[in-house]
Amino acid sequence: MIQVISIACLGAFAGAMIMLNTAILSFWKKAAPEDFLDWYADYASGIMDATGPLVMSSLILPLVCFFLVIKNKQSRIYWIISFSLSVIIMIITMGYFVGVNTSFAEQSIELVQIKETLDTWGRNHLIRISLAFASALFAGIGLVKYLPKNK
Repeated sequence: MIQVISIACLGAFAGAMIMLNTAILSFWKKAAPEDFLDWYADYASGIMDATGPLVMSSLILPLVCFFLVIKNKQSRIYWIISFSLSVIIMIITMGYFVGVNTSFAEQSIELVQIKETLDTWGRNHLIRISLAFASALFAGIGLVKYLPKNK
């Protein structure tokens, strides 16, 4: 059951990031730089509050599942890959997104840099989306490999 919940959380996390990329990033890019920064300062914390539980569960649950299936050689490798991909997402988030998002929230970024920064933000976010999708995929494979021996 925890494996299914983990896969659902990983999928929801990937889906939330796709929504950020397709709907919200498009909106940000269309807004005037001043309007974008004002919007971001007002609403970004809501995005963080909404996605925070998905972020944490996408990191913790694959690791829990790895330990639950540790005796199953065919399954555990997929769960550790899923967890590792989630760790990479967190490293990218901490290494790039926290600083950039803080510059948006504090409005400390130069207005002339916003378009280029949002373009870079989007490219880096596509990497996170790909990693999140792959993490969910590997978790799904881990479940499939686990089931035949543990029905």
